[in-house]
Amino acid sequence: MTFLPLLFCVIIAGAVGLPRRRSTEYTVCESEVCRKVGESIRRDMNDSYEPCTNFYEYGCGLRLENNRTQSNDVEWSEKHILDLKSRISHRLKEILEEQSEYDDLPPIKMMKQYYRSCIDEDAIEKHGLEPIQKLLDAKGGWPIQLGNHEASNYTWQEVDDYYLQMFLASSFIAIRYTPQKENATNLILTVKVGTTYFLMKTIGKKRFVYWETDRLVNVLRAFKRHIGTDVPIENYIADISDIIKFSRNFRNISQYEMNAKKVNEQDYDIMTIAELQGYYDLAGTQQPTAQVNLLQKIQLLFKSSNITVDVSTPVLVQNKHLLHQLAHLLGATPPHVIVNYIHWNVVNQFLPYLTKEMRDINFETTYMEYITKQKPRWEICVEDTGLEEALSFLFIKKYNMENMITGVTEMLDNIKTEMKRHILNSTWTSASAKHFMIDKIDNVISLIGYSNWYNNQTALIEYYEGLEVGESYFKNKVATTVFKTKRILKDYLKPMNRTKWIFAPITFNAAYAHQMNSMIIPAAVVQDPYFAPDIPLAINYGAIGMIIGHELAHSVDSTGMKYNKFGNEITMDVETAQAYKERMKCFIDQYNNYTLTAANEYRAAIQLDGVFTRNENIADNIGLEIAFAAFQRHKLTAGSQPRLTGLTDINDEQLFFLSFANSWCTAKKERKYKSLNFNVNVHSPKEFRVLGTLSNMESFSDAFNCPADSPMNRDTKCTIWN
Repeated sequence: MTFLPLLFCVIIAGAVGLPRRRSTEYTVCESEVCRKVGESIRRDMNDSYEPCTNFYEYGCGLRLENNRTQSNDVEWSEKHILDLKSRISHRLKEILEEQSEYDDLPPIKMMKQYYRSCIDEDAIEKHGLEPIQKLLDAKGGWPIQLGNHEASNYTWQEVDDYYLQMFLASSFIAIRYTPQKENATNLILTVKVGTTYFLMKTIGKKRFVYWETDRLVNVLRAFKRHIGTDVPIENYIADISDIIKFSRNFRNISQYEMNAKKVNEQDYDIMTIAELQGYYDLAGTQQPTAQVNLLQKIQLLFKSSNITVDVSTPVLVQNKHLLHQLAHLLGATPPHVIVNYIHWNVVNQFLPYLTKEMRDINFETTYMEYITKQKPRWEICVEDTGLEEALSFLFIKKYNMENMITGVTEMLDNIKTEMKRHILNSTWTSASAKHFMIDKIDNVISLIGYSNWYNNQTALIEYYEGLEVGESYFKNKVATTVFKTKRILKDYLKPMNRTKWIFAPITFNAAYAHQMNSMIIPAAVVQDPYFAPDIPLAINYGAIGMIIGHELAHSVDSTGMKYNKFGNEITMDVETAQAYKERMKCFIDQYNNYTLTAANEYRAAIQLDGVFTRNENIADNIGLEIAFAAFQRHKLTAGSQPRLTGLTDINDEQLFFLSFANSWCTAKKERKYKSLNFNVNVHSPKEFRVLGTLSNMESFSDAFNCPADSPMNRDTKCTIWN
């Protein structure tokens, strides 16, 4: 069924504008959402740049001036997401603070109590550091805080197991589960060297501590005041140095995974826990500090879930050689240093949830150079809901999104059809490979908006059975974190469900899961300015259409081709793999030649890593190409499209590309990338997601009449299907 937008229009004739306008008569959409979208795009455009010279500057050049005093959000610097996130956050705040007919439901009561405990800064200050101090003291105390290497009567293994049992996370061994390679319906335990960040979920991805020593010193000062010691911090410089050195050495080991991903050299081995223990012991280190009982750690993790594992349980071990490096590091380190590090790892993760002093230390040593101010408390507490499923339940009850979901579903179907058409028309793909890819796309599970589960209040009540929320924010944070982890662990013995939503509808994200062959576009994204039923098709297809195309492209990228339609791992045929590799090299070379200008006088310019970002770059290119083709085909049945106020000189095709670019606009201060953040992000910087993609598209050059020698009309265009 064709989704026809309802538009309020007026007729305008004879307007003069950019080239290639096909008609001198057109309508103008005058609805509220059209006006807002048009004003937003126009406000960021910099007409002093030619679109064929630098389309990012043309479409986003005034973003800095328009946001000079804004954005304290570093994670979501994309313009559309910032705008959307702000609106959704205010809506969620209203839900959390207003009365509701569902307030008597236990999950809703707990959700609102959690929010109140987060908002109550006076109570948080009153409790001070006592809640976390009790955690430290339960296992002999934090040696560096007490100024005594022998303060703890417990080995590091006992301290780590204590936190493992409490938070279901070890400081050195990351234990979870994943679908089996050959049969994704079944799950298998995974073990690798690494810290399980039970609170700071984005550590190592988007958030970084640049001043680790300052962070530790300032935290120690506060903890020493808390216990009433007046020993100068200078007396503990050696201990501080030991912790930082050990932390960096361990990070160098655990971050091998990130470096291996860049060149696709991950190692995986399936073995029993007994065989895993035997391999670890082969490191040959006899020091007591090197001893790790892996079975005991795995059993402690699953103890609260009543799941039994033994020495015969199979596990998937990632980069097993790192276990020997870990053993040697532990064996060469004094016991008190390891204990200090474990306690510091826990304290470090709790900083955002403690007193204002601790939150300030966290902010000043994590986000300096990125942003200018901390978020208001209400916004922090909305993001840290603790009970996302309950909040999603009320959000869906309050806001009717059926029209949005219907429209996005139709768009997804159109983009799927166009993707299959491009695959069929490709000249380098064998008939069997074409059949494989088309069959896989036909079997992609599409999860849009929200699950019907959220309409079942009985299911919601049952979901949160066993959770208790009280007055203490610290205790509530611990309780909800452990509760969610336990729920995840309980699914270990269940068959993998391809229709399972991997995050809540209020999450600002979209994703494709290779081992489930499923794509999720949650309710939070199915909103304007990404999508609205009463705006021109060009806006919708350029924004959320590209995102849909991007995620769908992952089903047949260099990683996606290793999994069949059910998510089972397979071997890609040699001929197709080689042909794909040749086309992929074009993208790698293209993005390798992009350079970020220096963030400041202390940092050198940074060259993009075309290998590490290859899959995301290709998904961007395929996604936009397919979205544009689907948009053009949809226009044939939808009829003439209106224009936007303030952009009446922009035709349909040009508006599509402007919508795409505008959704990736960032304030220039946010574009001053730092080397750490840049090196671990599998996506290219926003400006190159725009420039790299558009300069490969003939359709873009045609829309703006770009000369053959212009920067946005590359001589060598990279493409997968053509």
